[in-house]
Amino acid sequence: MPVTPRSIINSLPPYKKPQEGRYDFARLDFNENTKGFAELLGCSDLPCELFNTYPEYDKLYAKIADYYSISKDNLILTNGSDEGISIIAYSFIEAGLDRAIVSDPCFAIIPHSLKLAGATICAVKVNSDLSFNIKGIEAELASGAKMAFFASPENPTGAVLNCKQVSSWCKKYPETLFVIDEAYGEYNDTSCLSLIKEFDNLLVLKTFSKAWGMAGLRLGMVFGKHELIEILGRVKLPYSVNAAAVWMAQKLLENAEQVKMEVKDSLIRLDNLASEIEQRGYRVKRGQSNSVLIEMGFLAKRFTEYCREQSVLVRDRSELIDGMVRVSTGTSEENEKFLQVLDKFSKSFGVMFDLDDTIVDTSKSFAKVVEKLVEQYTGIPLKEGELRSLKAEGGYNDDWVATQELIRRRGFEADIEDIVLTAIPMYREIATQAEELICDLALLETLRKRHKVFVVTGRCRIEYDPVWGERLDPFFDQIYCVGDRPDLQVKPSGDYLAACMQENELTDAIYIGNSVDDVAAALSIKLEAFGVTTTLDAEQLTKSGASRVLNSVDELKELLGL
Repeated sequence: MPVTPRSIINSLPPYKKPQEGRYDFARLDFNENTKGFAELLGCSDLPCELFNTYPEYDKLYAKIADYYSISKDNLILTNGSDEGISIIAYSFIEAGLDRAIVSDPCFAIIPHSLKLAGATICAVKVNSDLSFNIKGIEAELASGAKMAFFASPENPTGAVLNCKQVSSWCKKYPETLFVIDEAYGEYNDTSCLSLIKEFDNLLVLKTFSKAWGMAGLRLGMVFGKHELIEILGRVKLPYSVNAAAVWMAQKLLENAEQVKMEVKDSLIRLDNLASEIEQRGYRVKRGQSNSVLIEMGFLAKRFTEYCREQSVLVRDRSELIDGMVRVSTGTSEENEKFLQVLDKFSKSFGVMFDLDDTIVDTSKSFAKVVEKLVEQYTGIPLKEGELRSLKAEGGYNDDWVATQELIRRRGFEADIEDIVLTAIPMYREIATQAEELICDLALLETLRKRHKVFVVTGRCRIEYDPVWGERLDPFFDQIYCVGDRPDLQVKPSGDYLAACMQENELTDAIYIGNSVDDVAAALSIKLEAFGVTTTLDAEQLTKSGASRVLNSVDELKELLGL
């Protein structure tokens, strides 16, 4: 029988580390200080004895204690914050008995380590603005918890816990150990570190990985009352922090003012980056760390993959927060490269719309003309829903072709040219009064700031221009009407969609329509199709192959984070 791990390990997915081979990319995905302090950390100065002698920590302890104005007894070094989080969980959680409170979403290592230690996790969902849900946390604290573990600023939200709030909790719930991970603390003006002198149920973590630019050397710190630190020392491996990290950290602490200046500069770069992104029509959520969240909607994963193809790394956080991509600030050159990739993505991705009953309600125009023509040619009126049912079969996207088929099914014949000649004047007389927009023009205006936007319609030009041309043309990069390219087949063929892709240098797009033929046209050239339930129901559109079904085009606002 094979050796088996603890049962909790079987239930936990591994932590998703960044893919390796990142050195040649613009690394804006893991909140590293990509500029760093190469001029301070020349490896040629690294003493040889550091390689063949066990690490010594006393000098670094003294420098850190002096820098943070605490006693050396209130500090323990760890192999990055990850080890600090792990040993805290293992030191204080009684497996199978203790509850631990975290925020949701939060830094993945926190709940991961707590679960490994055997805690029952109570994850409190953040507020809609991504701030900490204080009421929710307090409700769980009132129910009793061995530990409450939060990052501040939180990752990935950037939310910060008020230190007065933490102090209040420490007083009110003395049997709960509060742990505050301040990995990004240098990027804002709040810290709970001074509170460790007052409370014996508080631990604070800091790291050299972020602002100090030492992510690759793995050096973290845990601060707290001596009694708590002494407990952690029993669990931590004695030489988990290597000598090179100790040496580098001392050198950085001797130049702390330069590190602080770089923090200020990086925040200026972050502000500029956020502003540039917003000017491109994207909504940005700015927390109090060294990154921003961009609302990319359902394109989050596609955009992240596209960036990687262009040698820029960003982090898809949509599995935690719907539609969000996290972008750390890099050097000025890296930020500029990101913006260039964002522009390239925006220009290469198209949003294509059908017109009738997708953007414009034609139930009182085209449908009315079809009804009149069928009765005129056959003397037999249309039944309720008959036209809709015919279009659901596919192949009858053109209303005049549908008219001919409805006439044929009544036992009569009519020439398509005769139908068109009769129908168009009748339609134009009705349409200018009867047709109405069924989408928000402001949405189209915002969408066009991001991407190229098109209409690919089954109408011919003489049906479109007099009724909608003047009003809709300004909101689209181009309108494709049947007959504009006589050599192309109409829907359900994807010819017009393919022409739009080629002529506008698009590498990816979605097509949004209301009919089976719209979906078929998109799928025929391997585009994603969205269905709108104006004439068919969700089941019919899904069955035809639509990947998403909308009640109206306006739902794109949420889907794209507009």
